Amino acid sequence: MAVTLDNEFADLILKFTDKAGIALADKQAHLLSLHIQLMRQWNTRLNLTRITGREEIIIKHLLDSILPAKFLPSSGNALDVGTGAGFPGIPLKIVYPGLEMVLLDSSRKKVSFLATVAAALGLEKIRALHGRWQDFSGVGEHLHKFQLITMRALKLEPEHITSLASLVLAPGGFLAWWGSTGEDYGVGGSDKLVGKTHSDMVFLDGFNYLLPGIQQKRSISIWRKT
Repeated sequence: MAVTLDNEFADLILKFTDKAGIALADKQAHLLSLHIQLMRQWNTRLNLTRITGREEIIIKHLLDSILPAKFLPSSGNALDVGTGAGFPGIPLKIVYPGLEMVLLDSSRKKVSFLATVAAALGLEKIRALHGRWQDFSGVGEHLHKFQLITMRALKLEPEHITSLASLVLAPGGFLAWWGSTGEDYGVGGSDKLVGKTHSDMVFLDGFNYLLPGIQQKRSISIWRKT
């Protein structure tokens, strides 16, 4: 499905990112806008998101994905678990081209969408895989390979730390979990896990940030594999 380059939308993204203190090149803004435009086109068939307004998508999906990027590695192998419409994996890949991104989702239709986006944007070293994280973490070639795991809009469970991150992260790798009680994000309560060290996964810190026009704080919690 062809998408016409929308310079006005790219300019709108730059307006929001500039105000948030995020420096983007024009090319990056265009790639981000194409991702969002494709998502809106496919959304009627796949129900990718309940957030459909352009500015709302920029704030609640795009900015939420890249505002915490300064706390994360800018290169190496990265795994975005339960990526859905590609957040935060695709925006992080655009902001940090040095990441070799794997987008993992259990929905075949969403994986088809993600593959279409990656091809339309001309992104290299990014692939969409169909499957569950439980199966992914049991494959030998994935063990101790990744420098970064991201999880957004997912409830954090102990197994994500002990049976996923511990297995697939390389020593020194990071697990980053986006947390909020906001209903728009579909995140479950995981307060008992945040702040705790689990075997070889050491909790580093939680960082709070605000999205424009939203009073409730967002946060990213980060663990490091020793």
